[in-house]
Amino acid sequence: MTDIDGHHHHFTMPVGKIQPHLWTKQKQYASDILPTVFSELVNATKHPFVQSITDVLSYKVSFLNDKVLLVGDAVAGFRPHTAASTRQAAYDALLLDQKMKGEISHDEMVEEMLDFAERISASGVWMGTRSQFESLKDQSEDDKWYRKIAT
Repeated sequence: MTDIDGHHHHFTMPVGKIQPHLWTKQKQYASDILPTVFSELVNATKHPFVQSITDVLSYKVSFLNDKVLLVGDAVAGFRPHTAASTRQAAYDALLLDQKMKGEISHDEMVEEMLDFAERISASGVWMGTRSQFESLKDQSEDDKWYRKIAT
């Protein structure tokens, strides 16, 4: 992303640095495709910034002979629209508590943590793709896939 001063940014375009012609184009795009309430919010934004959305998912959570354990955002960085980071940290803490009480094994805890992270991450990708590139009125094969992973 190149700002109004010609500086390149990899992840975040700071407030006030978006090229005006691109912001005008984005507001028009929002008016063309978004429901009225959302396009009005975009068009009313006086000081926009841009944040890239990235997917981060660890396929291993236990290290150093099970002495170090990744939990929460260290396991997966969910897309903001999933609103699930706190849920992930709480779930991981509950699993760790169950493991420490002997209710589940270490392997069961790790499997559950990774399964949760993979399902929420996949649902975030699905939601983002659906909201940007598909009609929200259409029922697609992806809906069946999402319902399967979300349960």
